[in-house]
Amino acid sequence: MVLGAAVRATVGAERGGGVPVGKGNAQGGIRTHDLCLRRAALYPAELLARTGKGTYRHPPGVGFPDRVPGDSLMRFRADGPIVAESATLPPPASPSAEVLVTAPFAPLDAATVAAIAAGDERAFEQMFRSHYPNLHERAVARLQDEPHAAPRLVVAAMRALWDEREGFHSSAEMEGFLNEELRHRARAVRSRMAAVHRFEKSEGITDHAHHAPPSVDQLWTELQTAIHTAPMDAATAAKHRREHAAHGAAEHIAHVSAPRSWRTAAIVSVVGAIALGAGYVWATNASKTSVVTQMLAASDAAAVVTRAGQLGSVTLADGSVARLAADTRLIAVPKFGREYRTATTSGSAAITVAADKSMPLEMRVGEFSVRASSGVFAVRDYNDENVRYARAIEGDLALSGPGVSRTLKPGEAVVIGRDSTVRDATAEESAFAFAWMDGKLILQDAAMRDVRSQLFRWYAVDIAMADSALNERRVTLDVPLESSQAAITVIESLAQLKFEWDDRQMIFRDAARPARR
Repeated sequence: MVLGAAVRATVGAERGGGVPVGKGNAQGGIRTHDLCLRRAALYPAELLARTGKGTYRHPPGVGFPDRVPGDSLMRFRADGPIVAESATLPPPASPSAEVLVTAPFAPLDAATVAAIAAGDERAFEQMFRSHYPNLHERAVARLQDEPHAAPRLVVAAMRALWDEREGFHSSAEMEGFLNEELRHRARAVRSRMAAVHRFEKSEGITDHAHHAPPSVDQLWTELQTAIHTAPMDAATAAKHRREHAAHGAAEHIAHVSAPRSWRTAAIVSVVGAIALGAGYVWATNASKTSVVTQMLAASDAAAVVTRAGQLGSVTLADGSVARLAADTRLIAVPKFGREYRTATTSGSAAITVAADKSMPLEMRVGEFSVRASSGVFAVRDYNDENVRYARAIEGDLALSGPGVSRTLKPGEAVVIGRDSTVRDATAEESAFAFAWMDGKLILQDAAMRDVRSQLFRWYAVDIAMADSALNERRVTLDVPLESSQAAITVIESLAQLKFEWDDRQMIFRDAARPARR
């Protein structure tokens, strides 16, 4: 099973096996050396390779394997707690809403991939220089109205690839990783710059031209300096991440802003001081529940994120283990396990609770909370779904919320509506919500529009429809998360569809109709 492999890798890392991925940090609530993220499926680039217009073949050594060759675990190294970015990201795009038309990624030969994985800086430089134009084009497409940020976006993505170099075994894996890095980092840049532009509009500031873009030589010098920078302690790393997140916006404002009156700064300072004072008084008089809510929203609350197509496992500071589903963000209160053992999630997580009767572990699920002193439970709360789920697996699970207080016995699950209603989950609902724990995707009589959303979440595969009417076709699935090809094959059969590539875009067509030439 997918999650079983991730959990075993975590245990192995703790016992000295495998590759350690950072220093322990109980202060932040999460020991990042225990974090293992695993791709549940191949990246789209690994599915097929284009050989000509309308003609595709399986590239040698890639095809549709059920497992990625070699060690399929992606270990993300860090020197401190992994924290959420300071910017508020826009909601994820719906499938087929983000289709990029760029030049193909020139495949790297096996010797180059192996050299980079072994830490050969010369091979890495050669890759950077040869692939920079293509990566820059992809970055510009991702950034949309912020193309000036593309050069540094490419450098950041390449730095991330270098940090994870030991886990790559093929050119397709590297391409997929870079695509994901560019996509997620571009979203953060667009979000920050949107805030800057709102500020400009309110202040009547007129944008000016940006400086000339840096050369490839200049960018390689920056990248080379970055990869040779010595690891820093957790606090410094967190500070640098916050500074880096604000750098692009600050640089832009510096270019387009005229000097402002000192009165503006004074007013902001006074208002900020008043707000801080009011916040302190409010927090002092607030209930415990409100205080914990405030702690979860604090800037120093530790967060772990899995992306589309990734499953993870992380050990919390109290020894509890959280298994994370794809597209999930887990946030724990600062100093987790000292005064409070509270966390929340956007997505789905299964928690094996370290026993402590004096301080039950609490997981927030919207306005509800579930608590357990030991045992195992799971929750699901995706923002794009109409309901939430909670399930007791081992041991009792206390559920409380508006007008509700009950205890779930092992095997029981509930559905929590967005209107705060609570009811018992059916067997089908429970299977759908927590099938990922068994390495499966289970859907019952689902419309293809919903199936496509699930394919993106669990396999990182974005497949468009040749005809919008095909979205109404319905399928029932019980397929492994290990193989996106298996899921696509079942869908083709049940929905009478044909999976194809159309000018670098994955697409489903009506199987009864011939492909477009």
